[in-house]
This record gives sequence, structure tokens and C-alpha cells, in this order.
Amino acid sequence: MRWHTNWPAFAVAVIVFIGGLFLGSHLQTTEPSQWNAAERLRPGAASMALGDGATVYVPVYSNLNLGVDIRQRIVELAATVSVRNVSVSHPIVLEWVRYHDSAGRHIRTVVDTPSTLPPLGSVEFVVERSDTAGGPGASFLVHWKGPPDVDEPVIEAVMVGQSGNAGISFTSRGRSVASASPPGAAIHGGVE
Repeated sequence: MRWHTNWPAFAVAVIVFIGGLFLGSHLQTTEPSQWNAAERLRPGAASMALGDGATVYVPVYSNLNLGVDIRQRIVELAATVSVRNVSVSHPIVLEWVRYHDSAGRHIRTVVDTPSTLPPLGSVEFVVERSDTAGGPGASFLVHWKGPPDVDEPVIEAVMVGQSGNAGISFTSRGRSVASASPPGAAIHGGVE
């Protein structure tokens, strides 16, 4: 049995299929709402008794040295810092969130007024892959407060990138630090 193929029709079908894949992956009519912190953070602290709270340091890597002798030695990464309120009954308040570079200099303030995150709510702060101002030792400082009996939120970063045809992804977990300057105070190496 011999196969007969209509090559021009087959070529047109392949081109239409590839074109559909390209258009479907590159045409998005709206920005995904999960990236918009303004939609999930409510300005102002909720009317609740707040404890002392804590400041959490979150390591963020906006680029990494691959450490191999190849043409692309540095790979740029996108980072998403996620703050998750794990309490099922209490909101928490994000007092401020700041982004710092490898030298500890303040790059930008992401949240500068107290904002409420509802129970089981989460919010993400994104550092685009093209934003390399932070360098390999960048960090976020997140200061939060909640009622005295509230569970500590989960605060972590997810970094993703690509080198050639290899994907790179990893996470880093935030940890509480003893103290950090409040907004408006002098910041090491930068101006608030």
C-alpha cells in the first residue's frame, strides 16, 4: 500500500497550526488580575488590635552567574515575591514593602501605606526579568502586623529564567529579622 500525500494542503495546515499557537500564546486582551496588588490589598489598617508585627527579609535573585565557560555567562531572572496570609480568620496588615539591591541600597518602595490582606489572601510583587537593578543579592523587606494570636504569613520568592534551552527555577524563603527602619527613616545607601 502506497501513501499519497497532498503536500501543499499539508504545508498549509502546519502553517495555520503554528500561527494559531503563536497568536494564542502572544495575544492576551487583559492583564491577569492575580498580578495586581491593588485589587487584593485594601488601603488602611482594619479596625483590630495589632501586635508588634515583624519584618521579614526575602532574598531575591534578579540575575545569576552560571559559572561555566560559555557565551552567556549571566542569566537574567524574573522574580515573584508572594505574601500569603495563612490565617483562616484574621486579616493581616502590610505596613510597608521595600526592594533593595545587592549593596543594600533602597531601589523602590512597593507598599508605603498600611494595607490589609484578608484571611487566606495572597499578594504578589513582581520584578521583571529585564529589571536587573537589584543584582544577584537583591532583597525585599516586608513589615507586617496582625492580632496577637495570628499565624505568621508565608513570605517567599520564586525566580524563573532561561539559558539557551534550559529552564531555571528556584525558590527562597523569607525570614524574620530583629529590626528594620520604619518608612521615612534613613535607609542604608539610599533615600526613602
